[in-house]
Amino acid sequence: MDQGVISQVFTPYTWRARIRPVLIAALPVALPVAVLIPDWPPARRVWALVLVCGLPLVLGQWCRSRGRRLEPGLFELWGGKPSVQLLRWRGPTGPAQLAFLHSRIEQIAGPPLRLPSAEEERADPEGADALYEVAGSVLRTRARALPGAELVAEENREYGFRRNTLALRPFALGAAAAGLLGVVVHAVLARPLSGPAGAAVSAGLVAADFLLLVFWIWTVRPVWVAEAAWTYARRLVETAELPNAESGPGSGAVSPA
Repeated sequence: MDQGVISQVFTPYTWRARIRPVLIAALPVALPVAVLIPDWPPARRVWALVLVCGLPLVLGQWCRSRGRRLEPGLFELWGGKPSVQLLRWRGPTGPAQLAFLHSRIEQIAGPPLRLPSAEEERADPEGADALYEVAGSVLRTRARALPGAELVAEENREYGFRRNTLALRPFALGAAAAGLLGVVVHAVLARPLSGPAGAAVSAGLVAADFLLLVFWIWTVRPVWVAEAAWTYARRLVETAELPNAESGPGSGAVSPA
C-alpha cells in the first residue's frame, strides 16, 4: 500500500497505532511468501479485494480493542496513568513546578475545576486522582487544536503503536516462530536445487525472521510501552504552559518553557 492510499484510507493515528502493529505481527509469515512467490499473479487483485472489504479497518479496530483492554493493567503496573502521576504532589514533578501547573490548569479549565492541595491529596488520594484525570482530559481536548502542540499528537501515536503492539504479542510470537520454522525448513529442503543465489535469499529470510522473533521477545514489553507513555504524558502536561489558541502576544498568557 503506497503512501497516497494510506493517507486517503487511514488517519495518521489509525495507520501508525492500529494498522502497523498488525502488519508487523504478520510480517514473519508474509515476508517469505512475498519473496519466495514474487510472480504470484492474483496478489494485487487479492489485496485490492481486501482493501475494498475493509479488512485492514476491521483488524485495526480489533488491535485497538486489545490495546485498550491491556491498558488498565499497564497503568496498575506503573502506579497509575503517567499523566495523573505527573500532577500528583507525591509524584515525580517538583513542588514549585507542580504548583504552577495546577494553577495554570485551573486557569485553563475555569472555576468548576479546583485541583487538590498536598494535604487534600493525602486525605483522599483516589478523589485527587479523579480530579487529575479530569485535568488530563482538559489538556487533551485543548491540545487537539492548540498551535505548538503537534508533538503531543506525534507522541500519542507512538504510545498507541507500542501499546497495541504489546497487545498483539501472543499472536505475533506464534507467527514469528511459525515463520522462522517455515523458512528454515524451506532453506534445508530447497538448498540442493536453489544454488548460491537461492541459498543467499533463504539465509536472508532466516535472518530476518529470527530478528523479528527477537524483537517480539526482547523489545515488545511493558517497559517499552512505558517509555512512550511517559514521553506522551510529559508532552501533554507541558501544553499547560502554552498560551491559549485565542491569546495574543500581549495577553499575559504563559509562554512555552
